[in-house]
Amino acid sequence: MLQRRAPGSLMFRMRRHDGQYRMMHAQAAPLFDSHGKLQEWFGTTTDVTPQYEAQLAIEARNLRLSVAMQAARLNIVCFDLTSRTLSFEEGHAPRIDHVLSYDEALRNVHPDDRAMLEQYVCRLAEGHDPVANFEFRLQNAYGEQWMHGSALLQRGADGKPLRIIASVIDITQRKQLELMLRETDRRKDEFLAMLAHELRNPLAPLRTAIALLDKQPDTGSRPHELINLMRRQVEHMTRIVDDLLEVSRITQGRIVLQLEPVLVGTAVYHAVEAIAAMAEARHQQLHVSVCDPTTWVCGDITRISQIFVNILNNASKYTPENGHITVNVAADGEWVSIVTQDTGTGISAELLPKVFELFSQGERTLDRSDGGLGIGLSLVKKLVEMHNGTIAVHSEGPNLGTTVTVRLPRLHHHERHSAVALSEPAPGHARTALRVLVVDDNRDAADSLAMLCESEGHVARVAYSSAEALDAAPSFAPDVALLDIGLPDIDGYALARQLRRKGDAKPLLIAITGYGQTDDRLRAQSAGFDYHFVKPVNIDSLLKLLSSLMEGR
Repeated sequence: MLQRRAPGSLMFRMRRHDGQYRMMHAQAAPLFDSHGKLQEWFGTTTDVTPQYEAQLAIEARNLRLSVAMQAARLNIVCFDLTSRTLSFEEGHAPRIDHVLSYDEALRNVHPDDRAMLEQYVCRLAEGHDPVANFEFRLQNAYGEQWMHGSALLQRGADGKPLRIIASVIDITQRKQLELMLRETDRRKDEFLAMLAHELRNPLAPLRTAIALLDKQPDTGSRPHELINLMRRQVEHMTRIVDDLLEVSRITQGRIVLQLEPVLVGTAVYHAVEAIAAMAEARHQQLHVSVCDPTTWVCGDITRISQIFVNILNNASKYTPENGHITVNVAADGEWVSIVTQDTGTGISAELLPKVFELFSQGERTLDRSDGGLGIGLSLVKKLVEMHNGTIAVHSEGPNLGTTVTVRLPRLHHHERHSAVALSEPAPGHARTALRVLVVDDNRDAADSLAMLCESEGHVARVAYSSAEALDAAPSFAPDVALLDIGLPDIDGYALARQLRRKGDAKPLLIAITGYGQTDDRLRAQSAGFDYHFVKPVNIDSLLKLLSSLMEGR
């Protein structure tokens, strides 16, 4: 300012006589003589603390309002009734450059919602109170947006309508959730109706069969035929209920796989055997091809059989009489592929992307003679994924058959031993028999395992809890401890650490557990376990292990 020799002003803080700092506004102007020579400066200093604090408060309020509006995705829309233009405000900053005519703005509204929104605006402009809020859809580059708003009429000093001010919130996510909930509710209603029908199907012939049994003397072959009929229908109803329960357990994370080496060919043949009667009754041809009968995977034999039974059951159910069903098993270095093909009704292009959705089904006839509850493939997909596998369904269209491909990680020869050595056994002295401590809170499991060890000449002691095991261990001095992991008081990991202190050679620790993933084995190793068996225990492997330990001591 001094260098420019021109009037100017500045803001600064100055400490007052009482020690408080005040915000000051200084203004100064130069005074020149007739020859243009600077004679002096004239200035004023004013205490503007109240105005400064008020401005800070306004800025803080605007900032809070802006953040709140952005968090709520709130927009302010001002409709000028004189110029019939709309201006928009996001946060505290008006978008002056973003002004639309009323007609332009209305063209962005979904055609189905324009009349309703225009009627609302007209009533409000006429001075009426529409009372309710409004909702409408916008069409823009982002697709369809749902908006929810409320509005008030602002009048001028003469009482005439001046402008409409509205607050509008983007509720697209909420609307999408509402639509999803409605769809889910619709599917639930259809499912319950279908469930009632499906459960009546097996119950009706059961009631008829029982009535016939009451009228027939207990001679000849008819009672036997009727009993077989009832057995088939009860098994059908049981499968329906089992599928429902399985989906519920998987959804809640309550299923734990009992992993062990599984021969894929054996599992496939068992599944074929399970649905053979159904295929025979429909005069269908079943063809099975297994490239290598010694191909293994690591899995739960019950669940793997369930996967193939469900797939083959679907294939037979949706294939007409005299149709063909083929199963091909092939393997490469990493994967085992099980491909099931049928000559059945196929799947439409609309349904194909949804086949794994729970309760999803194609068009059904009124008699519902084909199909179940729409949960089979959803259940199969979850079980396949629990085995770290993949499943794919392909169909060229209606009446062109269906192909289901399941791929499971291949288990190689060196991985197939069901007992996994976690560390090298410690050397010891030769003994004629082993002293085996069996710890399991399942009494039947513990007692049967102890009896098995005793049948091989070993001395066994049973404990049904960790506390009981710790009491028995000092006097029994076990050579081997077979420990369940899921004990209720102290888990098997903590028990292992207490049974064999660091540096001790015995007892040899063997985990007996339903958890067989890599992480479970690493955790067992860190707890001191020497071997890891997955339930249900491979009896031959366990006895061979105990025998080798006895010979090496």
